[in-house]
Amino acid sequence: MEKLNRIFLTGDIHSSISIRKLSNKNWKEGHTLNKNDYVIILGDFGLIWEEYRTKESDFWLKWLDDQPWTTLFIDGNHENHTLLNKLPRKHLFGSKVGIVSHSIFHLLRGEVYNINKKKILTIGGATSHDKEYRVYGKSIWHEEDITHDDISTAKENVKNNLFEVDYVLTHCAPPKIAFKCIDNRNSFYQPDTSENQLDWFFESSRLKYKKHYFGHYHQDNVKDEYENKWECLYHKIIEIK
Repeated sequence: MEKLNRIFLTGDIHSSISIRKLSNKNWKEGHTLNKNDYVIILGDFGLIWEEYRTKESDFWLKWLDDQPWTTLFIDGNHENHTLLNKLPRKHLFGSKVGIVSHSIFHLLRGEVYNINKKKILTIGGATSHDKEYRVYGKSIWHEEDITHDDISTAKENVKNNLFEVDYVLTHCAPPKIAFKCIDNRNSFYQPDTSENQLDWFFESSRLKYKKHYFGHYHQDNVKDEYENKWECLYHKIIEIK
């Protein structure tokens, strides 16, 4: 029987803030992997942030590159989207990716990738709830929001794959799921632009999939207890098969 390589998922790393969960000390399984195995970060990668790279970002990008696996990520809201959109691109896993280094790649919005014989739909992006404390072009970018065009791209690629994939990976979640991930359930939660766009996608796309994974809400162990169709990840690192 053919040996398939492995795919792992984890939530936000926010540059260096939560990246140490991938260290050998905290995740020993990582050092049993090779470059044909993949760790996918579900948004808020955050290491492509400054117009001119800093010593800290260079250190952690090299650190990731030196790990035995290949790192993939979707974008979240806490990214420098201007820089991400300027990354050189190439064809990989059956679609386009942004190239950060020889073993770090950005998975683009609305694309369907074939990774280790798994079809994976990715829709990055989310809406920040702290915009009043941020400066556009320096700590927040207009491109953070999921757009109608992003969803149209996803729907077209889903159609090209006969409306079926194995996994859906996003940064945020549709409102009815997002509400369950908010720390204070009694807060006056209002769906935001990106959550509503995802709601439109899931309601109208006729997509069949095994499971939907996302980050953004800084929660672990919040998941669909009934049909096992979705799960929020932050610190946890899980394998999908």
